[in-house]
Amino acid sequence: MKHILIVDDNKTNLVMAKQELSGEYLVTPVTSGAQALLFLEKKHTDLILLDITMPEMDGWETMQRIRANEEWSQIPIIFLTADSSPETEARCLTDGADDFIAKPFVPQVMRSRIARILELHDLREDLATRLDEKTKQLELLTLNAVMAIAKAIEAKDSYTSGHSDRVAQGAVAIAKRLGWEEDKITNLKYVALLHDIGKIGVPDAVLNKPGRLDAEEMDIIRKHTSNGSGILSEIRTIPNLQNGALYHHERYDGTGYPMGLSGENIPLEARIIAIADSYDAMTSDRAYRKRLSDETVLSELHRGRGTQFDPELLDLFVTMLEDGFTLQ
Repeated sequence: MKHILIVDDNKTNLVMAKQELSGEYLVTPVTSGAQALLFLEKKHTDLILLDITMPEMDGWETMQRIRANEEWSQIPIIFLTADSSPETEARCLTDGADDFIAKPFVPQVMRSRIARILELHDLREDLATRLDEKTKQLELLTLNAVMAIAKAIEAKDSYTSGHSDRVAQGAVAIAKRLGWEEDKITNLKYVALLHDIGKIGVPDAVLNKPGRLDAEEMDIIRKHTSNGSGILSEIRTIPNLQNGALYHHERYDGTGYPMGLSGENIPLEARIIAIADSYDAMTSDRAYRKRLSDETVLSELHRGRGTQFDPELLDLFVTMLEDGFTLQ
């Protein structure tokens, strides 16, 4: 049974309304707006019948407070009022009520309006749920397509094949050491897997150049961060998905790109990915150099502590390496 909260300072009205509705609904009567708010803090209700004219806190203020609360804001409200003027009717609707019932109320009219508002509310909720499910399905399809593009990018260059998988592996390992919950770790995995998606816009000649890049080529490479963010920004199923793409080349000292963020202004997931990304780059063969030795890698990591990398995260990662962690 649906639950209806009736708010009216007139006890006779409460008794009459409860008698008319109790056979069809669960009914809770209260005599003030303050009591209504206290009730809502403890229990759920499906609809509120709300008297306008009450002492201390009238119906307008009560409704305003209900609508301001995120948990209660969608509860249907029907005003009860002895003032059936067009002005009052218009204000009821423009101020956020779903309907109004004139007092003294006619039982059949009251039941009909309550049933109609509850039916409309259920239809809206059902539609919202269906739309949310469809949106998630579409976003999942989009995500799968983007993941395929990311794999295609890496396939263009044998030197970077598997790079994003290894960066994700490193980022996940750091997050686990930090004690993150499983859902956050899963989100970070996707953020890391797609951190280089913007390289789809980088010409192969620049991406695979064996020598040092010139200024124009560096500018092209640097745009992969903002390009990647643009590609991922419309996928909302995974929180902050674009942060890895946009911020993984920011530096802790503020000298990175594209935004020049520093310290903890850089999103945490990007600071984690930056370490895993750099580590995989140093421990992999590249078009322009061979894999660095373990000693050189550790030296470079320490050299970037507090300048390129978050010092606390870097210390944690070095400890992981000392404990035997390696990318597969």
